[in-house]
Amino acid sequence: MLTNKIITSIVTAILYSTIAFSQNTNDIGQKMDAILKDAAAKDVFAGSVLLMKDDQLLYEKSVGLADEEKKIANTPDTKYPIGSITKLFTKTIILQLAAENKIKLADKIINYLPGFTDPASTQITIEQLTEHTSGLGDYASSGNWDEMSESIHSISELLAVIQKSKLLFTPGTKVEYSNSGYAVLAALIEKITGNLLDDVYKERIFVQLNMNNSGFSNINKAEPGKAVGYLTNFLGPKRNNLFFKMMGAGDGGIYSTTHDLWQFAHSIMSDNKLLSDDNKLKLFNSPLFPVHYDNWNECKAKGRLSVVGGAPGVSAVLGMNLEKNYCFVVLSNYDERSAEPIAQRIAAVMNDKPVLPLPLPPARIIYSLLKEKGSQNFIDNYKSELNNAGVMLEDDMILLSVGQILLEEKNADAAIALYTVYTKEFPNIIIAWNDMGDAYLLKGDKANAKKCFEQALKLRPGNQRAQRALKELQ
Repeated sequence: MLTNKIITSIVTAILYSTIAFSQNTNDIGQKMDAILKDAAAKDVFAGSVLLMKDDQLLYEKSVGLADEEKKIANTPDTKYPIGSITKLFTKTIILQLAAENKIKLADKIINYLPGFTDPASTQITIEQLTEHTSGLGDYASSGNWDEMSESIHSISELLAVIQKSKLLFTPGTKVEYSNSGYAVLAALIEKITGNLLDDVYKERIFVQLNMNNSGFSNINKAEPGKAVGYLTNFLGPKRNNLFFKMMGAGDGGIYSTTHDLWQFAHSIMSDNKLLSDDNKLKLFNSPLFPVHYDNWNECKAKGRLSVVGGAPGVSAVLGMNLEKNYCFVVLSNYDERSAEPIAQRIAAVMNDKPVLPLPLPPARIIYSLLKEKGSQNFIDNYKSELNNAGVMLEDDMILLSVGQILLEEKNADAAIALYTVYTKEFPNIIIAWNDMGDAYLLKGDKANAKKCFEQALKLRPGNQRAQRALKELQ
């Protein structure tokens, strides 16, 4: 689940350039092999890569393990969660329903799903939900999502939570990447079709395109044939992502293979099995993307589309270049954004440009800065240090993974420094205040620990972890 800024930068870096296929297949294969060898040596990517051109296989390879505990290797048949690439499928179904006159994109969503509490919500249209202009944000970023998510088991239950949210802006006035918007679209699909989202994806897309290795799961769990996601941003043993509450609700939840995603991309690029040309154009002309096309003929001649998906232990990129009839799929069961550097280097290979070495994960860089240059230096100079290392604090998960390993190591000073920066950059993240309280307790500093737990409780009244800690401190 990524921000508008991240998606736009990735799209620009990966696809918005003129691609010259001056190399032969052997050259491309050798360069790609070198990229994946570099990735394996640095342990920054595990997954599968597929390159297709003119409907012919250009390159394919899988590296790393789908299951570390059972020592099961990734293969082209391994099924990976694809994160927010799911939104392309959700939008496709919405466009199908509109083409069948079962809905109109200009319709207000409250006509189908009443119950929104923000008065401005009455203005939200279905099209605004698809275009990330509705004013809805991300349900998982709400202050009490961790606790609340334990009681949510269906899209309709999630809808009820989203409907109580305050809008970030007046519908139609801004663009803000919205997971909540696509969860609402999922609820709409279930309402209109009378079927669960899983069955709708299957009937309308998977069966139509012989995507026999794709499916939908609204909870994160281990299943035969599917890759287990891993968090590797810190030094030490990898952690699987099965302890994360990740719900699929139209914004995510699909799992697939590189070949199945190619089947989807091929249909968008080459036929009308799923959508008419005018509706396919709507997939390419999103406010999230920097280039728009006047009609399908122009898109067919120049079109590029790159979509990314990510979550803890999930990273995926699907790219299409209609001008050169070229497509790639990169699926990873390592950290969020581990697929993007591979995809960016695919673009370098295809442009016959120098391929830069793969960078270390941002959290590993942060960990090294704390260890090598000390805690106070990190507090005083983290912005310049991270900027020099090419690390951007786009979300808090990078800091969370470092902080928790420092707590496990009982490195109190480094942990306090980390969480001092964490709570400064992301002051509304409750777990950061609770963790910083634990870090102060490691030093025996009960006064500052108490302040941290009190802040966590202020942000989330009733937070059990903070309540327990404060009771023990009394």
